[in-house]
Amino acid sequence: MILARVLLFFTVVIWGWTFIATKICLEFVTPFELMGLRFLIALPVLLILISIRGVKPDIHIHWRRLLIGSAVITAHFFIQISGLNYTSATNTGWIISVTPLVMAVMAFLILRERISRNAMAGIVIATVGILLLVSRGKLVDLGWLSSTGDWLIMASAHTWALYTIATREVSRSSDPLAVTVAVLLPAAVLVLGIMLFTSDWSRFMHLSTEAIIALLFLGLFGTALAHWFWQEGVARLGAAEAGIFLYLIPVATTALAVPYLGESFGRFTAAGGLLVLAGVWYAQRRPRQ
Repeated sequence: MILARVLLFFTVVIWGWTFIATKICLEFVTPFELMGLRFLIALPVLLILISIRGVKPDIHIHWRRLLIGSAVITAHFFIQISGLNYTSATNTGWIISVTPLVMAVMAFLILRERISRNAMAGIVIATVGILLLVSRGKLVDLGWLSSTGDWLIMASAHTWALYTIATREVSRSSDPLAVTVAVLLPAAVLVLGIMLFTSDWSRFMHLSTEAIIALLFLGLFGTALAHWFWQEGVARLGAAEAGIFLYLIPVATTALAVPYLGESFGRFTAAGGLLVLAGVWYAQRRPRQ
């Protein structure tokens, strides 16, 4: 169990930093190209790991769930990367932290799992936090409703929740590394196939050193290792306990985005972020007997 928690800790820190790396790469490539390049780096690494560990995939009986998971994760990557084109990495980290609450709502709608009173109250608190984040405190000025980037990031919290629910049972009964490869492979084939006919690959040879390092980080750590570690954590601890680690994503993002990208962290970002975390914490708190 200690190993699972260590893996989940590294996963959320890596994911928090992927938003900064994505902002760097988007100065040179499109969101679709960035998604494809991440897959191009990640898949060979995952296939090597499968070979080294001698994993024998036994996932053929779950092919429907895996295809659904692959479709959802493809949409998730594209929506999230596109959102980062229009909003800050800091905002992204705080908005993403609402994912555990989205998981609870999705589990209720799809799996008919109960939502507790604490969860409902937490959703209300977190929603107020999200509105403060997106509007930057200007709730009366309805111009914040057109904040495309923030709403796309919010949508990506829903796609991640759908992905976790779709692959949860598969991860429990099959090797998490095999599940990760099975989910990412169809997505990679589709995206890279389209890129072969739509992208100018010679441009990728002239990326800056900073962009190359960011891209390698996204492919190796943010896609290959982090997704494997997440599946391992969910398989060992369950989706609910693993979801608690997502609290750390905005902290990891802010700690790097503010000094490195020079992003602002004002009082409304702080207040909104704290309300989001408070809502998620309260929703998962067990009621007293």
